[in-house]
Amino acid sequence: MISEFIKIKKMIIKKHLIISGKVQGVGFRYWMKNLAINNDISGWVKNKFSGDVEALIIGQEKEVQKLLKQCKIGPCSANIQNIQINDHDQDYLKEGFNIL
Repeated sequence: MISEFIKIKKMIIKKHLIISGKVQGVGFRYWMKNLAINNDISGWVKNKFSGDVEALIIGQEKEVQKLLKQCKIGPCSANIQNIQINDHDQDYLKEGFNIL
């Protein structure tokens, strides 16, 4: 039973994102929340004063990779120039996906 828990725990990954380009004022955060909820991903997304969007995404590796791929394209009104993707080691215990 413990080995099953370890397997499940290992499949969950956490990524911290900074998305640059035309990402504010185009519905990016709402678009990302919808995708996250549909892919059973937890975390948050928020606008930064710099004009970038910052996000934390947590979920099964397959779903997280799928969301990362979609974020590189963004919604049709956005223009993604760059995405910084880093592993996130800190605990995040909140459920669901929130716009901050």
